[in-house]
Amino acid sequence: MSEQRIMEIQQGVWIDERWLQDAGLGSHVRVVVQPGEIRIVAVPEEAVPSEDSTAWNAFQSLGESPNHGRLRESATDHDKYLYSKK
Repeated sequence: MSEQRIMEIQQGVWIDERWLQDAGLGSHVRVVVQPGEIRIVAVPEEAVPSEDSTAWNAFQSLGESPNHGRLRESATDHDKYLYSKK
């Protein structure tokens, strides 16, 4: 089935979920932008990053080895340093 629609762009373009399902794209897609063309391509499930991906691990490790600052006890006295409160 082929469906076409001319749309006026106001703040963006909404692509209905039904269109994505009809195209058989699945639950994850890649958007490729090239001059004169925007293409939406299916992403195989095995290519979708899992929760234990490198980015998620990096986010979780942010507080493990912080750089030392110039303030002593900044974690416990953060109100004092941020808001000048004792």
